[in-house]
Amino acid sequence: MHKRRLSGISLVVSVVLIGGILAGCSTSTNSTQYSTGVVKEVTVTDTVESSGSVEPVQMATLNWGTSGTISEVNVKNGDTVTKGDVLLSLDPTTVPSSIILAQSDLTSAKQALTDLMESKSAAAEAQLTLANAQVTYNDALGSSYGASIPHGTTDEIAYLQQQIIIQQTTVSDAQNRYNSFSEASDTDARKAQAKANLLSAQMQLNTLELNLKYYQSAESSTDKAVTQAELAVAKAALDDAQRAYDLVKDGPTADQIAAAQANVEAAQATVNNMNIIAPFSGTVVVLDNQQGDLVNTGDEAAVIVNSSQYYVDVLIDETQISQVKVGDTAAVTFAAVSGLNISGKVTSINPIGITSSGVVNYTVRVTLDKTDPQILIGATADAVITVSQPQSMLTVPVLAVQNDAQGEYVIRIANGKSERVSVVSGKIIGTEVVVKGDLKVGDVVEITSASSGTSSTSTSNNRGGGFGGGILAP
Repeated sequence: MHKRRLSGISLVVSVVLIGGILAGCSTSTNSTQYSTGVVKEVTVTDTVESSGSVEPVQMATLNWGTSGTISEVNVKNGDTVTKGDVLLSLDPTTVPSSIILAQSDLTSAKQALTDLMESKSAAAEAQLTLANAQVTYNDALGSSYGASIPHGTTDEIAYLQQQIIIQQTTVSDAQNRYNSFSEASDTDARKAQAKANLLSAQMQLNTLELNLKYYQSAESSTDKAVTQAELAVAKAALDDAQRAYDLVKDGPTADQIAAAQANVEAAQATVNNMNIIAPFSGTVVVLDNQQGDLVNTGDEAAVIVNSSQYYVDVLIDETQISQVKVGDTAAVTFAAVSGLNISGKVTSINPIGITSSGVVNYTVRVTLDKTDPQILIGATADAVITVSQPQSMLTVPVLAVQNDAQGEYVIRIANGKSERVSVVSGKIIGTEVVVKGDLKVGDVVEITSASSGTSSTSTSNNRGGGFGGGILAP
């Protein structure tokens, strides 16, 4: 059940002007007493408050999927478990025949899947071997075609010859540059650089000359024999690879593998009915069984909770929901734990309203920033959501605010004189009320309060100055 308390309630303090007109014998009369208060400044933050129940981020009730006798209990209340842990197990000899058959089906399904995967892997490996063999054969074939002709074309040889002539000039220039420093010390930076340039130019010339020699030459008779032998070996390897690939190329299709995987999962799900398995990591909070218990399908076995995080779902009515935003901070207190106050944040707002007794409410989730061992799951929690930044406002004593046909006002007293100041009242804070008007901190305002008395004469309660009239606070 959710309860809701509204904040930011405006208070209008009504006052009634009563003129007591009494005559004759002694009668009971009311009199108005006056005192003063001052205008104060307070910091006000708008909030929305509601309540709900504490819930963990994950909680699951685990039930038996089949009948049998419990043979293993691997946990106790309060134990921490990991997703996939087997908490309780049934004696395989006590479960229905369908479960026993499923164990055999699971073994067969796993083997079938393994065979399919191995054949698919063999096909992929054979295809890769064939591709590599084809590349090797192509290289050997290319080498055999060029065994009796120069390695380079006429254009390539001519190009290299031109580059050699250019580079020879570069070497000559570099030699002359270096010779110009013959009288300089070997430590001279310019001489050292000239020498480095000369060596670099000479190395480039040597490389060009070697390339030209290679491009102008053809393979020897010995080289040709080696080339032909390499071609024969490459062709034999290619033929072997092709035969091996042909044997396995029609491996399993994607549909066949998917079907085999589905068979494994179906058999595993049936076999798993003999066990209670943790669906997520958490803590065992309820354990209903012990070793030797006879259970039936659907019986509760345990409750597991992930208490790493808590949240509280509260209901906010349609008049206030527009003020609440995801990310708003909240202060959460607990009815069962006095003094415990934990901060939180609004993490989600359900946009679909819930109508109850003509009131539309929206579910707002407040996630706690931390956990505490004292917090009990399902406990009532009050959440005060901050929906605005702190604001400085003026307050006056509640009884200083009066009301007449012109609206709300206070009587300000300055230099012994009274003056009316129109105000608009707002939130009540203790004995003070927030007001807006032409006031400043420290202004003195008049406070009215009613008292009873007895008079034997006819009289009227009027006060000199100001706005006059008998003022009675309700």
